[in-house]
Amino acid sequence: MDLKNTTTNTTLVQRLGSNEVRLLRVELLVLFSTLAWILLERFGSFRRRYSHGFFRLLIWTVYTLSTVLAPYTVGLLQAGPFRDQTFVLWGTILLLIQVHSDSLSVYSIQDIEQRKKMLAQQVLQIFLVLWLIINGSGGNKSYRATIWIVYILSIIQAFRKFRHLSKASKKGGLVEHSKVIADHMVSEHQLDQGIINPTTMEGYSYIFHGEMKLASLLPAAPEYRVELKEVTSVKYITIDSVWRWIESRGFEHKETAEGYKDIALSFTLFKLLKRRFCGYRLGEAGLEKTLHLVLHGLLSGDEGSYVRTFQVIEEELSFLYDFFYTRMESVAHTFFLSITAISTIIVWNSISGAFSRHYHHTNLEHRFFGADVIRGITILLLANLVLIYLMKIFVRPRRFGIVWKLCLEVPNDTPTNPQTKTETWSPTAGETWERKLGQYSLLLNFDYDPWNALSFLSLGLIEATRKGQKAGEKIKLADTVIVHVLSQFKNNNGKLENGQSATNQLGSQFSWACTLPTHIHTILVWHIATTISWNEVPLEGNLDRLVAVSLSDYCAYLVAFVPDMLPGHGYDTRCTFDAVVLEAQQCLAECETVSNRCEKLVRGLGGMGGTGTILYMGAKLGRQLRDMVPDQEQRWKVLADFWAEFILFLAPSDNTEIHGEKLSAGGEFMTHLWALLTHAGILERPSSSSGINAPTAQDSAV
Repeated sequence: MDLKNTTTNTTLVQRLGSNEVRLLRVELLVLFSTLAWILLERFGSFRRRYSHGFFRLLIWTVYTLSTVLAPYTVGLLQAGPFRDQTFVLWGTILLLIQVHSDSLSVYSIQDIEQRKKMLAQQVLQIFLVLWLIINGSGGNKSYRATIWIVYILSIIQAFRKFRHLSKASKKGGLVEHSKVIADHMVSEHQLDQGIINPTTMEGYSYIFHGEMKLASLLPAAPEYRVELKEVTSVKYITIDSVWRWIESRGFEHKETAEGYKDIALSFTLFKLLKRRFCGYRLGEAGLEKTLHLVLHGLLSGDEGSYVRTFQVIEEELSFLYDFFYTRMESVAHTFFLSITAISTIIVWNSISGAFSRHYHHTNLEHRFFGADVIRGITILLLANLVLIYLMKIFVRPRRFGIVWKLCLEVPNDTPTNPQTKTETWSPTAGETWERKLGQYSLLLNFDYDPWNALSFLSLGLIEATRKGQKAGEKIKLADTVIVHVLSQFKNNNGKLENGQSATNQLGSQFSWACTLPTHIHTILVWHIATTISWNEVPLEGNLDRLVAVSLSDYCAYLVAFVPDMLPGHGYDTRCTFDAVVLEAQQCLAECETVSNRCEKLVRGLGGMGGTGTILYMGAKLGRQLRDMVPDQEQRWKVLADFWAEFILFLAPSDNTEIHGEKLSAGGEFMTHLWALLTHAGILERPSSSSGINAPTAQDSAV
């Protein structure tokens, strides 16, 4: 019996080590690597449009596997009996796959700082494939030329990838180029000569293009800054000159001209925002001119201009997303080189390669229902190259083409005749972000008790869900919410309020609810009160109710799921949330519905666990609103104004990492507000002279 088992095991090992099994394994790995490449190229940049957990897990899985599959397959080709030119071609295409994806160059910002490790691994792969090429057999000249073309293109793409990662690194190009912008913005307000018009950008000499060339200049004494007004040897472009150039072209369609202006402004603001990711001081912060850019420039028109302003910020964050996570920004520079290379590959193989009747057969053979599998995979790989490059032509965001056109034509005042063009185009016609608000209701989901089986089985790879942490379905970010928040900012003349000015229209009896120990207290107390008001007979069609409930549940969502985006230390916020969930479980355990829970809160204040608890204060505020403001329309108006004010008050932050991280997860409304306030020169929330709602030690810890 033992002898028989030994013989069976030996036979099985021999079969697994046979050339046929090795070939099958290589074929499957090549197919999976190709599929991963297509998925990343097609759907990698969609991360900012979809935050669904399954989609994000799928992209992460494909990205992780793509970094392993191709190198492992090249290693199998190197170690096995695969010396024929066909398999060498497979190896070179797999090498190209590793560095080629433009729509997802890195999964997280932290990967950028690990670029040297990634570069070392890539260089090793390049030498392994070179060794594979040198030891390859076969005399087909078409294959030999194709192999070397793909190999050289892989080296070029690798150089391009790591050059782009260096540009996005805090220790590389990001800080170098941002220093030029930071130095310029310290003294930019001295260049306007008293002529400032934010509606035409006159007097706003913000750099649009040319900072990379300026970065090569050494700073001058005594302050050791690069003074652009003294630079004459390097050409650079400012946003005011770009807008003047667009106006002078006389576009037939006003929408097209406005679209070009918005793209140019978004690109300029994106360069200003990058300074926050490398710690440079914003020299324009606090200046009246800076605030006027938003109040009297971006928000200068009717409610439609508020939505347009939000779209400008969306495009700006799209540039920022592509800068960190993709290589779309640099596609235009290598476009013609890439098209030339892929055209050469197609021509060679059309003559005597895989598409020809003179196809070069390998020394191994694998047929499936009479079809040559090896030849089919070779054709699939070459066709995939064509597909990827066609996608570059038709999928690449058009905003980069417009920026590139402006960079070329504006400094030279290239003559054009746009009146002969009939195109009508707006850069914000397509979706750039998910445009949804996360939602969470404390009184609905405090009794949620997760199993966390997946977290346990994945050894913590999937983060465990805490008690009460059950998100509601995300809702579409309505234009009404955008308009209400931005109009509140303009009505307050750019001054951030903690919500107290919104409640002052009812008197001072609600001021206590705006002066709580921390801002997390304020969020949860007003969230509970808003839920209690929402539980009454619905006021159908009331836009203020829509704004108040949407923002209330969104702020509660940030407390429960994105605490690092709020004032204070994220861990302290988590602890506060967990404590309030426990309070609710102890006091409202027997209530099955939200309606019953709200009624018990309003009627049974004495049983809320003490007057100092958030649950008690939320119930107290809810009853006050119900008793003192019986008119529902007036009550919802106050709540909508409060939340619009307060979310703006919460937006300033120095924690840039969380904003950068959430760019790849569908984006957050709070990030858009954070960027807008940055361009208004507002970097921190104010503290009143009386100390009311002043940032506490906890709030200053960010």
